[in-house]
Amino acid sequence: MAENAKSSEELIAFVEELKSKWVATIDALVDPLMIVDLDYTISKANRSMAEFTEHEDIPDILGKKCYKIFANQDKPCDGCLMKKASETGKPCNFNLKDVRKKYFEVSSQPVYNSSGKLEGCVQVYRDRTEAKALQEQLVQSEKLASIGLLAGGIAHEINNPLGGILIFSQMLIKEMPEDSPFYSDVKEIEAATQRCKGIVERLLDFARAQPSDIHPKEKSPVDVTEALKSALRFAKVHSNARKTEISEDWAEEKFLVMGDRNNLIQLFLNLMQNAFQAMPGGGSLNLRSYKEMRSGVEMGIWEIEDSGIGIDPGHLPRIFDPFFTTKEPGEGTGLGLSICYGICQEAGGVLEAESKINIGTTFRVVLPLYHEQAKQGPKGVSSNP
Repeated sequence: MAENAKSSEELIAFVEELKSKWVATIDALVDPLMIVDLDYTISKANRSMAEFTEHEDIPDILGKKCYKIFANQDKPCDGCLMKKASETGKPCNFNLKDVRKKYFEVSSQPVYNSSGKLEGCVQVYRDRTEAKALQEQLVQSEKLASIGLLAGGIAHEINNPLGGILIFSQMLIKEMPEDSPFYSDVKEIEAATQRCKGIVERLLDFARAQPSDIHPKEKSPVDVTEALKSALRFAKVHSNARKTEISEDWAEEKFLVMGDRNNLIQLFLNLMQNAFQAMPGGGSLNLRSYKEMRSGVEMGIWEIEDSGIGIDPGHLPRIFDPFFTTKEPGEGTGLGLSICYGICQEAGGVLEAESKINIGTTFRVVLPLYHEQAKQGPKGVSSNP
């Protein structure tokens, strides 16, 4: 009897040791894991699952529905194949998208008891968020490569007629007296043509691997408010502009920035066209400028505020990403705001955005101010040798 009791104790100790090692092994897994009954109730889980679902300990999630704990939903997750795995008795792999802002690849393996009866499934969740992001970056790189090939053709096809328009407009300017009522219109045609050529060049720069290193552009002091006003004249041709009340509130002093005037006009033109598109029934467009100190640097700030439909909070962090757009196919490429952001960066500044649904959006162009007197030494003597 004593030997049988000892044998039983040794068997229990052996089983407990196996159980302890199994639990330690499962808890050591980085991937969240749980065993789910046929009615989606969690019977076992590892520590990674508890940590991912922000619970203090494993017992806190046992006995609860897996979809509620894992995805905070009131019904099984879309795309979950646990039922299929349990019905067919074969392992299944499937993806769960945007669960707690992450993407998971899930392996579901049927589990049987000692009698061979199906009890549920072991589910292992592998975080594929970073892999998906890298895949999306690769897709974007392929798109950029395609844009690069396309841009060469665009530059050739568009630059030829633009060159003709530019030459004839300049010939007209030379022949036309400055007091002619059409003189300013022809000057605008010339300026618009130059701007179109700049846009084509920007498209080429955008598709190039290292545009700034290959063809660095010379910067010069630019009156940014004047550039914005010039862009506004062109933006007003938008059909929605006639239904929009436009207010202007400019700082009294002139704000100069080291940059490229055509690029800045393109920047503001894009932002104002977006604003008019966001107000199909009309509204208000408020333009203003002011300055403030940021991290010890004097910055000029130009705001374009509309009363349009606004931007979804979930989309706001991505609006400056290349090719990201919420417009219908054919209505937008998703490049406009990305290019605007790049123009701000080239000028040493930043482009900011704030938005509320059905209230409006404000884009804020923040650029470091340039002071011409900074180049002057004592008593107006140049500090340069």
